[in-house]
Amino acid sequence: MSLLPSRVVPADLWDRLVALDLDGGATLSFSKRLARDNGWSVAFAQRVVLEYKRFVFLAATCGHPVTPSDEVDQAWHLHLVYTHSYWDELCGRVLGFPLHHGPTQGGVAEGHKFQDWYARTLQAYTAAFGTVPPADIWPPAAVRFGEAPYFRRVNLRRQWLLPRPRWNLRLGWRSWLGLAGALVLASCTARTPLNPLDWYGTEFLWLFWGLCFTLLPLAAWARRRGQGAADEHQGPLPGTYELARLVGPGQRLAHSALAALVYTGKAELAPERRICRTDADPPTDPYERAVWNLITPDGGSNLDKISAQAVGANIGALQVLDASLEAKGLLLPPAERQRLDRYPFLTTLALGLFGLAKVAVGIARDRPVGFLLASLLGLFLIGACFKATSTWATGRGGRLLRHLVPIVRQQRKTEALSGAIVALSVAFFGVTELNALGMSTMATYLSPPSQTSGDGSSGCGSSGCGGSGCGGCGGD
Repeated sequence: MSLLPSRVVPADLWDRLVALDLDGGATLSFSKRLARDNGWSVAFAQRVVLEYKRFVFLAATCGHPVTPSDEVDQAWHLHLVYTHSYWDELCGRVLGFPLHHGPTQGGVAEGHKFQDWYARTLQAYTAAFGTVPPADIWPPAAVRFGEAPYFRRVNLRRQWLLPRPRWNLRLGWRSWLGLAGALVLASCTARTPLNPLDWYGTEFLWLFWGLCFTLLPLAAWARRRGQGAADEHQGPLPGTYELARLVGPGQRLAHSALAALVYTGKAELAPERRICRTDADPPTDPYERAVWNLITPDGGSNLDKISAQAVGANIGALQVLDASLEAKGLLLPPAERQRLDRYPFLTTLALGLFGLAKVAVGIARDRPVGFLLASLLGLFLIGACFKATSTWATGRGGRLLRHLVPIVRQQRKTEALSGAIVALSVAFFGVTELNALGMSTMATYLSPPSQTSGDGSSGCGSSGCGGSGCGGCGGD
């Protein structure tokens, strides 16, 4: 949806959109009909109407093509049926120009185009309204475009509508824990030779090891499969700090921004692991600006505290990065990450409880349990490895990172050093990479205090930095 140069957007456009009454006094109002046609509650339909108005505001103001979510698109479709309200009131009186609906022409290229437009729409939404779009109305791109081809118009008087059964069992951790406990109790009270807790040590060890070598790889495979296919990323390359965020959820993102600020002269290091602003103009990148804002002007900011705050939940620019990566299908949503991480956790927990039950039985019967305890220790280490490698990026996001690692390393050697290359070097290779970039003091400051050497003193400036079916919709 392109903004023509001749369009003049009213200064009070949002107020006009809010005042636009789509329901009127009709018995079957716009919101009620929208709810009826889509099987929604009236309250949800009213929320969708508000998001539709926000989409119209973005279409008129952000200056680049935009694409609605499917829910918002349904409101747009219905509004087009109300021709007087749409063309005369919305386009004529509120906007002052026509807003056309342009569906996809089909094909892979069109699909990639609308996915890119959708990602840019989510970014523009956050920038315009200061909040992340509600996920139940603006889902990630993988959901928005993955389900679009399967929608059909159905006459419920002629057809029965039955939900397709979902075979993947998704139980909470309490349910899994209760199930494991019930199985253990049942096995303990059994009076048949099939009770594994009554088996001799060698037979039980073979059973336990067989379960471990079968279930743990299966849990790892299920978690990996849930990340999606490692297909090639289409569309523009994500920004510097989007890539830094995609590397992982730790503090590397904050470290990359702080290193870039020091290299570009926006900030300077001070004694005792502190950092201060300089007189240079503030950075223009939103996340870099957010980190810069955390630094107090008097130079009294502790670098470790700034690093922790820069990846905190209250940083709006961080939420924008996550929303953009999720919309591009590169980052898994938090709920999906938690669900996938439950596979190895619950598997390890169940095996551990099973082994501990046998240990208790062996001790009660004065039997040796040394090999089983060693096996449980190994199981604990495997569980710790699963915890340390929790899911983050999608399969597509992981492939993009693997593709970019040699490119970033080559750019650092062949191209002129810049803030972006410094930031990506830290994100991809760690703070020790700063030593090779001539920023050894910065590398020392960003390393954990226990790993620092020397007194760590440095005056400001001594850091060594060197001076998307409907797949998608758009409109014109």
